[in-house]
Formats: sequence, C-alpha cells, structure tokens
Amino acid sequence: MTQRNESAATLPNENQMFDFNQVKVQPITLQQLERTVKEKKSYCDEPLMGIYHFDLLHKVIDLCKEQNYDCEIYDLFAAQNRDKQVPGVSIVQQIEAQKGVRAVEAHVLRRVYANIRLRDFDTDEVTTNLAVSFHQRGIQVGFGRNVIICHNQCMLSPEHYAATYKDGTNNPQAFDIPQILDVVRSWLVDARRITVESDEMIAKMKRCEIEAQQMYMLIGLLTTMRVAHDTTIKAIRSPKDIPLNQAQITRVTEDMMVAYKERHRVTAWDLYNSATNLYKAGHTEVPNIIPANLAMVEFLNENVL
Repeated sequence: MTQRNESAATLPNENQMFDFNQVKVQPITLQQLERTVKEKKSYCDEPLMGIYHFDLLHKVIDLCKEQNYDCEIYDLFAAQNRDKQVPGVSIVQQIEAQKGVRAVEAHVLRRVYANIRLRDFDTDEVTTNLAVSFHQRGIQVGFGRNVIICHNQCMLSPEHYAATYKDGTNNPQAFDIPQILDVVRSWLVDARRITVESDEMIAKMKRCEIEAQQMYMLIGLLTTMRVAHDTTIKAIRSPKDIPLNQAQITRVTEDMMVAYKERHRVTAWDLYNSATNLYKAGHTEVPNIIPANLAMVEFLNENVL
C-alpha cells in the first residue's frame, strides 16, 4: 500500500536549542532529557510523578539488559500541548537567563514518548518494541511488535499495556511505579512467546482481505464511534477509547482509496498499518497513542478478523 513518509525524525544535535513554539513535537536524546529541569513536588524533594522521565527510561533499559537483549532507544520525543495550566513544555526563565534563550537546561518537559527497540527477534519487516509514555496524567507502558520501515507500533493485546492511572476500558487497574517495572520485566521474560503470538496475529491480518463495500462500512462505524465519543448528548455518548479522531479517519480513508485504486486489494493489515502510522506524537495526543492503538485492534477483532 502507498504510505506517506511518517518515519522517525533524525535525532538532534546535543547542543541545539529547543523551540517548541515553532515545532510542537521534537525529537530529543536521552542525554538532553537528563539535562532538562527536574520537576519536583512542592512539599518535598521528590519527583513530581514519582520518578523522573529519564530515570524511568534508564530503568526500563536496565531491565532489557538484565535479560541480555540487544536494545536501543528507537524514538524519543517531547511534545507541547494546549493545556495552559499544566503545559507539556515550560521554560524556567531564571535558568534561561543563565544558559541562553531556549536552552535545553531551562526546559520542563512533561510529555515524553519513547520507543525502546529489542533487536533480538527482528525480521526483515518488524522488530520488537517497548513503548514508554510519560505525561501529565501519569505513565503508560506497552509491549509488542514495531514495523521497521515506518516505526509503527503494534499493540495487539491489552494484556501488554499498563498505566499508573485508570482510564477507559484498557487499563482498569492503576499500577504504582514498582509494579509498572515488574510488569515490564514480566513481558521481557516472556518476550519470545509474545513475539510469536504477535507474528501470528499479523499474519492473520495479512490474510484477511477487506472488500471495498465492507471498508466503507468500517469507515462509517469509525465515524459513528468518534461522534459518540465527542458528543455532548448524554443519551448517545460513549466513554470508550476511539481508534481515530475525525481528521485521522479522513487520512485513513484516503490511504484506503489509494490502495484500492492501485492494487484493487486491501487487507486488515493495510488498514491497521494506516492507523498506526498516525499513532505518533505528531498526530495523536501523547496520552492517547497507546489506547488508540489498542482500540483499533479491538475494532478489527470485533468487525473484521
């Protein structure tokens, strides 16, 4: 299927200045993240979220190394958002005056998303990935395959998702940080089995052909779900996580129309890949990236597979 180029951006120079006023989502390095402001609770000398974002990433990487995996940070982004009370990015002016305009050290980063790649189970098409999402609501982690060419995360089971807060239907249990790390460790111990099951699911998606008429029905269902999620009318409002917002539905519809025109054949994998191409910090609000992915898999299981 013809796809837009949504691959990860090249990591920046360590000494570059950030400019989140111009670019709301920026790739960063772990070293840069370590240099940013360490936000603490107002009443004690502890991290505001219970752990600093960079420390969380180090701990996850250490868990990978404990299992002797060949791991690397695959993607690392920081993002701004529209919340004026608790923005994704703030600048401490006193530090900026000392370090320079938009200096890395003057930034408070509250929305950080990372993909940590495990190369041990790679094929020509997919790798294995730990997703770590750190934001104002809490911390989320997920585990699954990742499409190499476009860095599309495949979250194929709600069992491979955990968060420090309850939200929607995918995470009815809130974990504390030690429990989050224990869950990650359990995935890593069981990574080979999870990878085999994920590959079987991907193969099933590739075998499942979607006729054009069915695709248009699915797009209608996605739109209906979006309307039910966003409406103010209580009688029809649904609290469930949705796979796609309206702008994303348009993008996916375009992709499917191009696919039918060029190849006259579309599979569930094509549809899922088109959606996951949008589950990135530049196209989806950071707290929604993993839940939207899980919602799409649930949608495919209920309506296609």
